[in-house]
Amino acid sequence: MQNESASTSPVNARRHHVQDYVRWSDVDVSGIIRWGTYVRFVEMAETELFRAVGFPYATLWDRLDIWLPRVQFHLDYRNPARLDELLDTEIWVGRIGRSSIRLEFLVKKPGGDLAAEGYLVIVSIDRKNARSVDVPKPLLDALAPYTSPSRRPPSPSPQPSPARGEGDKNK
Repeated sequence: MQNESASTSPVNARRHHVQDYVRWSDVDVSGIIRWGTYVRFVEMAETELFRAVGFPYATLWDRLDIWLPRVQFHLDYRNPARLDELLDTEIWVGRIGRSSIRLEFLVKKPGGDLAAEGYLVIVSIDRKNARSVDVPKPLLDALAPYTSPSRRPPSPSPQPSPARGEGDKNK
């Protein structure tokens, strides 16, 4: 497995790359990758992206006191990959919501042909009560280079403070 980060996105978002071979356990009897195997490739890319930004999953949970369960996985199968092909999985942040992160991915065959593409949605939840919480700012900041500027969450606008004496109307 090889990892690398590169600035290949035309929208100023870096993309993280992970390469791995299609293994014997990944294919069917015809030697073509099974559809479900793409989950392994995407999960590996997701894990390595978080490691690259300084939040390896082994420590992220304790450091930020959250879980990041996967709530959606969408895959468009484009071109069959075969046993022993070295696939390049490219992953980046497609969108960050209040509590969710949508990771976009491409899986390419040698020569650049697209094998599959899709997205994965993870949600930030509190570890104690499993309720959604805002994506922690340190994680937002760490993922910023991999997020298109138009897809980053808006900065919180300052809330106007109540006028002095409001509600203190003496009669």
